[in-house]
Amino acid sequence: MSNMVQYFYDGQFLKCYEEAKRQLQGGENEEQATQFLKIFEKYEYEKFPKPAAQKIAQSVERANESYPENDEVEQLRAIKDEQQFSEKVKQLEHDARTADAERKAQSFYVQGHLFLMAHHYDESVHCFMEAVKHHPNKALYYGIAGQTMNRFNWSPFDVMVYIERAIDLDPENARWYWNKALVLTQLYKDLNAEPFLENALISIEKAIETSREDQVSLRSGIDSTLENLKEYLFN
Repeated sequence: MSNMVQYFYDGQFLKCYEEAKRQLQGGENEEQATQFLKIFEKYEYEKFPKPAAQKIAQSVERANESYPENDEVEQLRAIKDEQQFSEKVKQLEHDARTADAERKAQSFYVQGHLFLMAHHYDESVHCFMEAVKHHPNKALYYGIAGQTMNRFNWSPFDVMVYIERAIDLDPENARWYWNKALVLTQLYKDLNAEPFLENALISIEKAIETSREDQVSLRSGIDSTLENLKEYLFN
């Protein structure tokens, strides 16, 4: 199995896309490379945000499945006065327009959660995607964008590139491997291709390996997904 095909069945669509372009330009596997590029064409991977070379410290998930970046969301939720809440939201919107890139990204991230809680799911995804654009080195923004997209039935070809990038930037976060397993399982169901299922199992094992003992809630979700995968494997 070529690198290009391996990338595809492992859900590494950005790497598959780049390898397909390279092989087509080099005159290798032209037919197969063209087929992959045709699959990816409408998802506009060439426009996907690229992180800067300089690495940053990534956020660590807490035992309760939150992140430090979520504290601002909780502070807003605790506001009981409607006018005060409205003023805080207006400040978020102002920051999204005028602040530096890092603050813009955090503002969109907070707005994404507020829209999610208000059941405005498309607006939520849009905000998480904007957070990625303004801070393309932060795994959390990619991961939550991908997780939210998958939750509301976006195409796996839209979702997986966000999960893939979250893993590239933060390979020690169990949540991203869990989400990868979920999307690979969906691809297996959609395309009836066994390699997706095999790689979903590898990914869920990686999620177990990287999860901490205090992440009881997350590990419960991971264990549930593992049981579902076993059913697919043995049926």
